[in-house]
Amino acid sequence: MPKKKLKSDTEPKTFEFQAEIQRVLDILINKLYKNPEIFLRELISNSADALNRIRIILLNQSQKVLDPEKELNIRISYDEDEKILTVSDNGIGMSFDEIVKNLGTIAQSGTLEFLKQVENTPDAVNLIGQFGVGFYSSFIVSKEVIVRSKSYKPDEKAVEWKSDGSGSFIVTYTTKQERGTDVILYLKEIAKEYADKFKIETIIKKYSDFIGFPIRIGDEETIINRQVPIWHQSEDDISDDEYNEFYRQFSMDWTEPYHRIILNVDAPIQFRALLFLPQRRSRYMTTSMYQDYGLKLYSKKILVQEKAKDLLPEYLRFVFGVVDSEDLPLNVSREVIQVDQTIRRISKVIVGKIINELENLSQQKIEKTLTEESGEDHESLQPNFNEWWEQFGIFIKEGIIQDEKQREKLLRLLRIHTSKSEEEFTTLSEYVKNMKPDQSDIFYLLGENLGTLQRSPHIEYYKKKDLEVILFNEPIDSFVMMNVTTFNEKNFKAIDQAEPEPDKEKKPSDTSEEKDSSEEKESKKDPFLKALESILGDRVIEVRYTEFLTDSPCRLINPSGMGTFTRVMKYMDEKSIPQKKIMEINNSHIIIKKLKEMHEQDSKDPLIPLNVLLLLESQELTEGSLNEPTQMIKRIYDLMERLLKVK
Repeated sequence: MPKKKLKSDTEPKTFEFQAEIQRVLDILINKLYKNPEIFLRELISNSADALNRIRIILLNQSQKVLDPEKELNIRISYDEDEKILTVSDNGIGMSFDEIVKNLGTIAQSGTLEFLKQVENTPDAVNLIGQFGVGFYSSFIVSKEVIVRSKSYKPDEKAVEWKSDGSGSFIVTYTTKQERGTDVILYLKEIAKEYADKFKIETIIKKYSDFIGFPIRIGDEETIINRQVPIWHQSEDDISDDEYNEFYRQFSMDWTEPYHRIILNVDAPIQFRALLFLPQRRSRYMTTSMYQDYGLKLYSKKILVQEKAKDLLPEYLRFVFGVVDSEDLPLNVSREVIQVDQTIRRISKVIVGKIINELENLSQQKIEKTLTEESGEDHESLQPNFNEWWEQFGIFIKEGIIQDEKQREKLLRLLRIHTSKSEEEFTTLSEYVKNMKPDQSDIFYLLGENLGTLQRSPHIEYYKKKDLEVILFNEPIDSFVMMNVTTFNEKNFKAIDQAEPEPDKEKKPSDTSEEKDSSEEKESKKDPFLKALESILGDRVIEVRYTEFLTDSPCRLINPSGMGTFTRVMKYMDEKSIPQKKIMEINNSHIIIKKLKEMHEQDSKDPLIPLNVLLLLESQELTEGSLNEPTQMIKRIYDLMERLLKVK
């Protein structure tokens, strides 16, 4: 509210900031002190908005405009000695009443909405532009701010606004001949670096390189910014080298990108996007410390967020790129929209496009072309998808775990090794295509490494029956299989677990009968099996014969449905208690036959428990579940001594 009326055009008029404006000042100064350079982005953004407004008026030509022929531009001046920085534009300008409303009240600034939003987010940096309160960030670096403005209307007088941000501002008429606005910052001592040309240019390149109007520094005529961003230009006008150079500067990855994706969407949300898939991952991408991801988010060519993590799910954090939307306002004078909903819609389109592009890439074969000079075939320079998968497959597996909506598509990208493909990759689609006519399940085996899995006793039966088994050899695979049960209407089945027992109807009166039946079954059990169970004790659930072995003497299988869960618990907690397994033995194997003969001849023979425990521990060692390797080594030495004594 004004304290008094003007007695003349030259008499200053003092206004109190509305309480909400003062709160904004306090919030911005307290929350942005660690990132003060953002003020210049906001001032340039406001200048660009003023230039856009005057451009529309000039196109309309329905009213007189001051200086209609002048080039629309932004000029930044600085005085290192006096520590003064000035941001000037020849945009729409402001009258006396307009400057009071725009810079002192909530009528035009969207301050109330900003205050509501900032209470729920710590990231004020990315909210200030959306609600038009960015001007007030000037006070982070300034002890005093002066705004001189001349309206585009020829009859309006120039006006000056002045404040130190402490609670009030002064407005008076002044002398200014040219249309537009000058924002003059008297910098604090700690912010004097912003009156340096190199610093100014660096900030412009970082935040405002693609503002659609020329930006100049000082008296120089050199334009600092590019103005037309590469993603706003026709793809036909940009060479591969230019795209690659943009990617290199953008990502700091000096190899060429694996693939680029260009999006130009008009509905339901209007936005452009230029995205890049790298050829190789950085060593930090798969660590919990890696937080340096997210697309650059622009609104009408103005950077509003350096790392917009909300645009991509975490499993696509390897994607570099920019998104520029017409539907993300930088200030409230433009249409007010629900920003979060807009971001979600953009994200949905981008994620779908990335996955579709990956699917297309995964189906491409390596192209071979004839070299004119040598007459020999050579493969195309772009790496094939399998090579890319070795670098980034772990991220796609994360997506299979996390993104249920995209899971089926992501599963089609999965590259797998099988008992038939050996070292080469194949796909789930190929696996299903090659299934036997009577095969209803997709067989798989989890393990520590590919070599161990290929020699595992679990796959002997399946090789004999010419059935293909998927070999999952990465820790993340256990988590994947905890979340995946089917593919192409085929069920996944782990081959290292017991078959589920058929359901039995239980009645209260059957308890004693079941007990008798169990005891009877135990009494009829093979004496050799009972002896093995006695030796192994609580290290196994039971010992039994199996027909699922051909070359190996034994194997360890998990109780039905427990194998994957147990492996996941092991990865999550190294101290987790190992799950007891069932030992299955091959009655036709020479070792089992000899042990059985020894037991029949002398059940107390000390070589029997020695060999039986070594059989168990050898399997535990193979599967990575052996807890006490020193005990196994002692038993090996003991066996060697006995053999040498015999010799």
